Amino acid sequence: YDSNTYVKNYTYLGTAEEVREDGCCRIEQKNKFSVGEQIEIMKPDGANVVVPVKAIYDEEGNSAESAPHPQQKLFVDLGGGVQVYDILRRSEA
Repeated sequence: YDSNTYVKNYTYLGTAEEVREDGCCRIEQKNKFSVGEQIEIMKPDGANVVVPVKAIYDEEGNSAESAPHPQQKLFVDLGGGVQVYDILRRSEA
């Protein structure tokens, strides 16, 4: 057998569904991530931008240190630069 193992280089975190005036984006979270992590914003034009997660808020505006629950609606502060339909992912390399 060859080494035909699946290598997972990235974890999908969610897609920006809305961007507020304060720069926070609303996502439906798919996998766990935390404040302080470096994540990647994948733009529709093919550009990838690495940014830190500055803050995470639930729908009621409560601050959270991590996002452990799949399909939770969250607002994420990435310091701006996010647009609707941008994909958020984390490198596992």
